[in-house]
Amino acid sequence: MIKSFSLFSLSQIFLIFVLLFWKVACAATHNGGIEVATARSRLQLRQNGGTNSINKNDSNNGKKDTILFSINNGQIFTPGLVIIDAPQPFTPMGGDFLHIALDISGNGVLPVPPQSTSDPLTQLHNITIFLTSLSLQKNFTISNVTTQIPPFANILLQEPGSTVKHINFEWPMCFVGNGNEAIGETARGDYNISIHQSFLLNGQSHYSIFNLPISVSNNIPQFPGAGQLLTNPPPGPVNANGGRVDCESIQNPVIDFETLVSSVNNPPGQPYQDLQVQTSKRAGGQVGGAGSGSSGGNNRGSIGNNMDSGALGSKSGVGRRIPSLGAVLVGVFVGLTLNLKWP
Repeated sequence: MIKSFSLFSLSQIFLIFVLLFWKVACAATHNGGIEVATARSRLQLRQNGGTNSINKNDSNNGKKDTILFSINNGQIFTPGLVIIDAPQPFTPMGGDFLHIALDISGNGVLPVPPQSTSDPLTQLHNITIFLTSLSLQKNFTISNVTTQIPPFANILLQEPGSTVKHINFEWPMCFVGNGNEAIGETARGDYNISIHQSFLLNGQSHYSIFNLPISVSNNIPQFPGAGQLLTNPPPGPVNANGGRVDCESIQNPVIDFETLVSSVNNPPGQPYQDLQVQTSKRAGGQVGGAGSGSSGGNNRGSIGNNMDSGALGSKSGVGRRIPSLGAVLVGVFVGLTLNLKWP
């Protein structure tokens, strides 16, 4: 018969059980609710009616504005699969060249690289980029997949080991200046980096145009600095002497806004934000069954026999695993019995 407890009374045991239940419940609420609300909160700005509205920066291309101009941790989400890392909207630009950084993997959601791995559910077909201004009636090519030399080369095939693609566009001659020029003397002013995407999303084909507003207002020297020779990918286009090209060589006719609107086929929401992006399961894992071995520690068996790899991502709100309540309670019970005084 048990005579007494050396460390715990019955009331203390009851209190321990209450505290254990409270801790588990709080952990579940924290990982499944509060963290999700914090992670989903983000700055959202509509392009419609913005300060650069003269360029008609409509993220849904004139249609009902169901897709927001969203910035999350400095990344700009588009109606397509591309996420813009740089530049930020409305940034005053200048220097030797215009730098653009695009994440083509959806922060790891899409199976790239390699680009050769095509997915029948979701994949980028191509990206073309233009520098446009309706107010100035200008349309310059930044990248159009027409040559093997950046920036006109296929963006998706550049930097094959990276999911972030960099485009370095050498300002043409008509952008040279320091801001003291008379109006109309140069092509400087408010522009859109117009990103065109052809892509497959959840088995459906789409074509989107996203206009990122910038201001070409900072100093642009007539002769690019020698330091850009070490830049990768190399800035371009450049002339035979390595200098800036004439604007006429990369200028295109200005396409009216209504024509652009009629050309797009946007998804019903922003991928990664409003829409769950589906990708095909990719095979991977152990080849063969579990091994065998003795109980002396030489067992060479594996921890699983599933040929398919796990999901590439998890749903919002999935937190760390909470230890089994039963295991915790058994541990407490064992600890208590070890401290009992027996006759």
